[in-house]
Amino acid sequence: MSIGFTLPFQKSTGSLGHFQMTNDEISALTQDVRSILVTNWGERVMHYNFGCNFREFLFEPIRGSELKSRIADRVLSQLAMWLPILAINELNIITSEDNPELDGNTIGIMISFSIQKRPDLKGKETFLINI
Repeated sequence: MSIGFTLPFQKSTGSLGHFQMTNDEISALTQDVRSILVTNWGERVMHYNFGCNFREFLFEPIRGSELKSRIADRVLSQLAMWLPILAINELNIITSEDNPELDGNTIGIMISFSIQKRPDLKGKETFLINI
């Protein structure tokens, strides 16, 4: 049974529908988390505050632990608002200071989560966000 779309949209390889779909709860929630992370405020009609708005941090002069703390706070608050069924088990913010292989404008976000009412279903995903 299909649950939601995969992002970015891809042509379906099956006979059901035109777009590739997710087939389980964890992959659907992973796509939802990705959607929240890559969306800036004002990009969703009627939902101005949807998304993490990482564009705000683009020209910030702060670096290091303060930047990581602000990004972590934004991610946690947005996920709590838009996906209250998630339980965040671990959140790591990685910058180019931590990993020299990352570009200077790239932030790595590693999120380990589970579904609150179903702790047996766990997901772990790493996202690279260019700001």
